[in-house]
Amino acid sequence: MNTNTYCVIMAGGSGKRLWPVSSKSCPKQFRDVTRAGKSLLQLTFERAARLFPPRNILVVTGAAYAGITREQLPTLPGENLLEEPFGRNTAPCIAYAAHRIARVAPDATMVVVPSDHFIADDEAYNGNIQRGVDFVTRHDGLLTIGISPTRPETGYGYIQLERSEPVDGVYRVKTFTEKPDEALALAFLRSGDFLWNAGIFIWRVRGIIEEFARHLEDVYRLFQDEYLHATNPDAPENIERLYSRCPSISVDFGIMEHAERVHVIKGDFGWSDVGTWHAFHDISEKDERGNVPRDGVLFLDSSGCTVDLPRDVRVVVAGVNDCIIAGRDDVLMVCARDRGGDVRHFEEMLRQRESLRDEEQSR
Repeated sequence: MNTNTYCVIMAGGSGKRLWPVSSKSCPKQFRDVTRAGKSLLQLTFERAARLFPPRNILVVTGAAYAGITREQLPTLPGENLLEEPFGRNTAPCIAYAAHRIARVAPDATMVVVPSDHFIADDEAYNGNIQRGVDFVTRHDGLLTIGISPTRPETGYGYIQLERSEPVDGVYRVKTFTEKPDEALALAFLRSGDFLWNAGIFIWRVRGIIEEFARHLEDVYRLFQDEYLHATNPDAPENIERLYSRCPSISVDFGIMEHAERVHVIKGDFGWSDVGTWHAFHDISEKDERGNVPRDGVLFLDSSGCTVDLPRDVRVVVAGVNDCIIAGRDDVLMVCARDRGGDVRHFEEMLRQRESLRDEEQSR
């Protein structure tokens, strides 16, 4: 990879759908979700480091997670950790990173990747990244990497391909669609014209800033006027002032759905966003009855179960089918797999119940 190409790792998500393994205090990107001995963030950084020198890798995360990020990524230069005072979705995150790179390399190419996704084939993944960088360097425009769908998933965005022939394996994009309902997701799957949006983007820094000017002018103005021209642009008080005035909006909805020159590569590298227990079950090795085995877990007459508990907890699962049993710290969750969509609400429901109990006890 040339020295004028940068990688931005977005590490600010909360991962509510994988609770309690992922929680507000320690989201999934900082957890060893795949039992690889490293967190998803560390695995993402290692993949990036095969293509980019550490000085060209930036990580954007919440200020509350700056400490654990530095601990897990000791080779990341200190100035390359961008701290968000609070979450504002992906558009402000990308605007911040793009303007940060523009200060030192305005003609650079920028690769944006999530920190919390599972990749089975690192070599194929990095090959797609390199191909995307080569394409953008020659043709400009915006490029993303999509995944061929295997089910009518309602938790992902979708990318519709133009029916024209690809150029060097790169397709033109017709439309972007944010998370559809089940009927629409099924129609997308059956059409064969759609890919899942993996949240991986490649573009010129100058190009994405121009797209912000066209489609998210309020965000563009904030960073042009009050970031680039600040005496100390990355000072926490300056970033907090900017973020307090930024809308909470995704780059997909704010820019990609409206931009004209958008392209996509079909990625085939064993991808999952590990965003739900369903997705976690899919990527995990399973026994002959579809259970996800773990050390210290004994399955008896059970099938389709996922157990994810601390290593020192021994578990017997008997006569149970299609169930999620997961826990961290002082929380244990037992949930039917077909109720996996409700998981994102459980932490707040528990917090509300505990608050009500405390109020009653104080009366």
